[in-house]
Amino acid sequence: MDIAVIAGTPVDTKLGQKFLKKHGYDSEGYPISRIPDEQSILQVLYPDLLKDMVKEKIKTIKSKGIKNIFVYCNSLSAAVDMEELAREFNINIVTPLQVYVDMGEKFNIIGVLAANNQSTFGIEKIIQKCNPKAHIIGIGALPIVNAIEMSMEPKEIIEKLALDKAMEFLKGIKCEVIILGCTHFPYFCKELKEKSSIPIIDPAVKMLDKLIV
Repeated sequence: MDIAVIAGTPVDTKLGQKFLKKHGYDSEGYPISRIPDEQSILQVLYPDLLKDMVKEKIKTIKSKGIKNIFVYCNSLSAAVDMEELAREFNINIVTPLQVYVDMGEKFNIIGVLAANNQSTFGIEKIIQKCNPKAHIIGIGALPIVNAIEMSMEPKEIIEKLALDKAMEFLKGIKCEVIILGCTHFPYFCKELKEKSSIPIIDPAVKMLDKLIV
């Protein structure tokens, strides 16, 4: 089954394709921007332009007869109403945000580590729709994404960008779970789990269940 991967940059697009390949799926990549800063500016300042850019990608994808779009970018999912585009183009669009409903049903104090606060806002909105009592503690940090794009080693990222301290902070305010709110972040998930006593959730695996075979 062919799947189109839409993501913010070529790097996270390739990460999405690599993830799907690992699970036995072929895919084609459709990055929106060249670099994380460009993508972040579009999300925060020019959402209408970003939406139009995504629509153009979807038109190309539809013309190739592809039935599934795998949005491997949390912040992009938060910035553009993908459910609306799925209805408009009659195509299955799977995003990380769809998985967060499950987290809201299970937990009340949730930490979110994301690329920017556009993403943490989108995740908070999704979770509080199903659980108004939930408290979302969000950390949005684009420098983490830039470090991954520059191929910095996972342990170096955790040390230099003080992610071990972030884990201590989230533990101190009684978070029950931490969501990786950026599809770049599984890059250091294994090493981050070694620094955290709180469960860390990568939504990508659960996104596979939403593909139409």
